[in-house]
Amino acid sequence: MSTIAQLLVRRWHGLPASDIPERILAHAALCMEDTVGVALCALAQGAGTPGVKVARQAGAGPVTVWGAGFGAPVDDAAFANGMLSHAMDFDDLHAAAVMHSSAPIVCTTLALAQLTRAVPREMLAAAVVGYEVAARLGRLAPGAFQRHGFQSTAVLGTFATTAIAARLFGLDEAQALHALGIAGSMASGLMECLADGSDVKQMHPGWSAVAGIRAARLARAGMTGPASVFEGRDGVFRSFARTEVDASRVDAAIGSPWEVELMGPKPYPACLCLHPQVQAMLALRARGVVSAERIDDIEEIACDVPELYARLVHEPREEKLAVRTPYAARFSAPYCMARALIDGRLDAAAFGEAARSDPRARAIAGRVTHRVADLPEYPASFPARVRVRLRGGETHEAYVAHNLGSPGNPMDAAQIGAKFIACTAPAVGEAAAERLQQALRALPTARSTHVLEAALAAATVAEESWK
Repeated sequence: MSTIAQLLVRRWHGLPASDIPERILAHAALCMEDTVGVALCALAQGAGTPGVKVARQAGAGPVTVWGAGFGAPVDDAAFANGMLSHAMDFDDLHAAAVMHSSAPIVCTTLALAQLTRAVPREMLAAAVVGYEVAARLGRLAPGAFQRHGFQSTAVLGTFATTAIAARLFGLDEAQALHALGIAGSMASGLMECLADGSDVKQMHPGWSAVAGIRAARLARAGMTGPASVFEGRDGVFRSFARTEVDASRVDAAIGSPWEVELMGPKPYPACLCLHPQVQAMLALRARGVVSAERIDDIEEIACDVPELYARLVHEPREEKLAVRTPYAARFSAPYCMARALIDGRLDAAAFGEAARSDPRARAIAGRVTHRVADLPEYPASFPARVRVRLRGGETHEAYVAHNLGSPGNPMDAAQIGAKFIACTAPAVGEAAAERLQQALRALPTARSTHVLEAALAAATVAEESWK
């Protein structure tokens, strides 16, 4: 019987770019747009900048560090760009796989395309393969990695980036299989950062990019790795997720569905597990049930959520109420719901020091409770139920079955484009932002990446924001 790694290589490594529909290549380009946009926004906000500083120290190289105005060696540039992509938790997510697929995939694909001079169609095809590998692995055990203290984006993202590197470096099937086996010894990514609000999670996609590039290079140089890397006795799923998996589930027919089409861009720069609760709070606010002027009317804000949410954005309660850092705030449902009630939105300004120390936010957050519930839409989308109980016993409820950005409630190209401009125009200027957006959207029909590379190089963020 074939192993998971063998099935993935056989199905995807040699898939001709001509077999991928135009709409799928265009969707991959749209994911690139969203990812680059949130990365530039992060740099302008001073988030995720250590990777950029390390890349500068590495010396000049051929790959653009987004927004920074210089090039670096491929590993350093991919690391920096991956870190920026995830720094604000504003990057998209594949809900059914519970993975931030684009952050590692896009930074790896663009870096290696620039290094290897890949044409746009081949570059986009490599990205599509990365999305397939990431999602097919993630679907085998959704949420199980997080339950055992690991981020699936970091662990499984390493294999997506390896598949991309294997294609763009021109490895044969045997080498590609070894590369996946090698990558298993590089996969990592602890979630312990949530204990104190530290921001090391930002580096996970960048590290996955470096690991994938290095695994492919080592395989090309003759190193071998186990074909049973995923389902073996000491393989990825038993070691990281404490579960056994069915290998046949990764071998579903091509295009049923194309996984890149299921990527969900985020409307809010915070953990996706709290998005439906923020949406519910905004809905209750719009109905006039609650307002910032009537905080004292609220007795309780009760949330019914899947178990994964409880672990990531509700517990431990004392940490979620007294958010000490921007990163802690991005993983606190009580805090983000409070800011949504006060401001009528949840944007980058919600995570500044003044907003975090607002006594109104702390008062509202203290009234948020949660309980674990089985909600039928999860994990294909991220649902939540929120009930507000007012003084006197009056209650009001909002149920979000499909979070905004999920396949059941998607953001269209116009909405993603508006998000890109909102992220990038303040960071690099309106003209540079529009030029970059046009270059990204033209990729499916472009003959080379020269226009994109020039637009990326010109889209620079003021150095005082990040140095």
